[in-house]
Amino acid sequence: MPTLAVSRDVLDLIEYVEGETIKDKLIGLVSADLARRLRECDREIGDFELKYRMTFAEFAEAWESDEIPNKWSHQVERDYMIWEGLEAEKRKWLSLLKRIHGGS
Repeated sequence: MPTLAVSRDVLDLIEYVEGETIKDKLIGLVSADLARRLRECDREIGDFELKYRMTFAEFAEAWESDEIPNKWSHQVERDYMIWEGLEAEKRKWLSLLKRIHGGS
């Protein structure tokens, strides 16, 4: 297992983090950061869901069947790309959270 060297200042600060061992504390910090990132993705995805009044899966299906008005406009195409990226990012954060908490 790799060794991590940290300064005394950082070690002193880690003492304030919840957890019994350094490993528990680090896992807690990483988990909290992943959860924060997931919440941010969910918020941004929610903005698109409100804007288009559908989920991304519904939007992508409507896109493929040419049901999205002005689908080739810069704004709509850009929204599609950003939204698709957010959905992928959300899956990544969820996967990492499951991994850190012993899931597959």
